[in-house]
Amino acid sequence: MSDETTQKRKRQPRLNENQRHMLEYLWNIEKMTQADIARRLGYTPSSILRELHRGNTLDFSNLDRRTLLNMDIHARIKYSAQRGQYIALKKRSKMGTGLKLTPELKEIIETWVNVEHWTPEQIAGNVQDVDVSASVIRLWSRQGLINIRKQKYHRQNGTPKERSVAQTKRDKEREIARLREQLKNDGELVRHSIFDRSQVVESRKQFGHWEIDLVLPAKMNNQRYQDTTAIMTLTERKTRFTALIIVRSKKSSDMIDAFKLFYERYGKAVRTITADNGSEFISWDFLEYVQKQLKIKLYYATPSSPQQRGSNENRNRKLRDWYPKGTSFKDVKQRQLDEVASKMNAMPLRQALNGKRPMVVFAQEYKAMQRYRRAYEKRKQRMLEERQNDEK
Repeated sequence: MSDETTQKRKRQPRLNENQRHMLEYLWNIEKMTQADIARRLGYTPSSILRELHRGNTLDFSNLDRRTLLNMDIHARIKYSAQRGQYIALKKRSKMGTGLKLTPELKEIIETWVNVEHWTPEQIAGNVQDVDVSASVIRLWSRQGLINIRKQKYHRQNGTPKERSVAQTKRDKEREIARLREQLKNDGELVRHSIFDRSQVVESRKQFGHWEIDLVLPAKMNNQRYQDTTAIMTLTERKTRFTALIIVRSKKSSDMIDAFKLFYERYGKAVRTITADNGSEFISWDFLEYVQKQLKIKLYYATPSSPQQRGSNENRNRKLRDWYPKGTSFKDVKQRQLDEVASKMNAMPLRQALNGKRPMVVFAQEYKAMQRYRRAYEKRKQRMLEERQNDEK
């Protein structure tokens, strides 16, 4: 049985130069598919695809992924056997040259992961002194060559969390309608459902739409919290920029004071807020302050649906790198939270922002928003003056 397993796992020989020239002819001239070429040369389709990308002479880095995938594959890959052979020989010459991991590089990687809480992808693409890929960093971690906490960038068991069966959209709308009707009967302020949000908010195309939540401290054995202090987290949906505000308690007055600090800093960059159904966000005083005084529309997600505020939940999990579950917040100062927020916003987000940093994207969007508002105010003032002149 062991001999059979060894035979099954036997590695395919690498393509030689003659096979690469054959591949160039079959792909560029005959326009054959990857599967047909694989059968002709005796390789797997995935091996052929990797070789095609290795020897591709066309550059479409200026196009987005959607446009690129809509193109015919023969139009976006022109294979060169000479280029493929050159890259293969160059790569082979580096084999056996020794381990790149030096004590200095080991210390740099461990610091960025364990202290700064960056992922291997963020380190490999943005730290100047690290010239290895994320896969190499992970390999060194598995081999025990570097000591980094794996739970910092993925779950320890490697399995996704089980998801409960989601309600249908109709059931959610009915639940929201029932809650709103109950609020009307109780004489409270009517809350706006997340299903009332504009499509532009859902698509993340417009800047200024935030998600809000409250991160609570540790609980004691009697399931009561050790202290009343919490952290208010706000995440801008388009840029993933995050603000952290200390909250002394869940009382309306303390919640309003915390939101005032956020509004003083980022009020000009706020169009809407989306919250969960926590008691701290549905209180009359908080609603009145946000919606009536500040004129900011407040939307509420469906109960038990954290995925509707996915950006905020993601940043909350990242915040736990600095303040793990079981931490008390009573000694945390706003200055400390500002430092943590700066570190979080300085991290490049590979998938959400194509490797850009939230603070950089936020600054660009904020400037564009202010230019638009100034132009709007000028047009509004001009129209008002023209109307007054017409009346005269």
